[in-house]
Amino acid sequence: MRPVRILLVAIALLAVGLTGWAFGTRGGGYSAPEVSPTATTAAPQVEPAAAPVPAPAPVEDAPEPPKAGGTPDDTAPPAQRPRILGFGSEPVLPTEGAFWQLPSGAGLLTMVLDAPHATRVEFWLTPAGSGVSDLSHKIGQDTNGRDGWLFNWHYPSEPILGHLTVRAIGPGGTAEKTVGLYHPTPGEQP
Repeated sequence: MRPVRILLVAIALLAVGLTGWAFGTRGGGYSAPEVSPTATTAAPQVEPAAAPVPAPAPVEDAPEPPKAGGTPDDTAPPAQRPRILGFGSEPVLPTEGAFWQLPSGAGLLTMVLDAPHATRVEFWLTPAGSGVSDLSHKIGQDTNGRDGWLFNWHYPSEPILGHLTVRAIGPGGTAEKTVGLYHPTPGEQP
């Protein structure tokens, strides 16, 4: 146990010595011992002039005051982008592959969406195929998400083969989710 104590004391002394040496070489630290007036020296010692040490820059701890004009300050967090956490329907539709299958004939479908950070949700129907994006049409929207994002769609009694896209829109951007949608020809059994 005694050799360990001796080693720890030696390390502590070394650390103190190195610290003193480091501060002594930066100016304004330890200085050379004074020479007594009775001591004889071969040459007079002249101490070099020390350069002035600049004061450290002040540290600003307080945040800047808000900018005038009603604009948000720079410390406001950026608006969060909407996310689509869930998308479903009532009644729950059977799926075939990646397509929801509507019952034959006209009917009512309630679409339900979970989209935090959205301020508006749009529902778009696009026919299947290539080069048909210009044929997309909005079938509805919801601008009040306090009761959840819902849309009641009265679908017609006509064949549909397309894509249903929900678009959540908010101050931070948009998010989309698309599902296939199939509605058989009237009178056709699924």
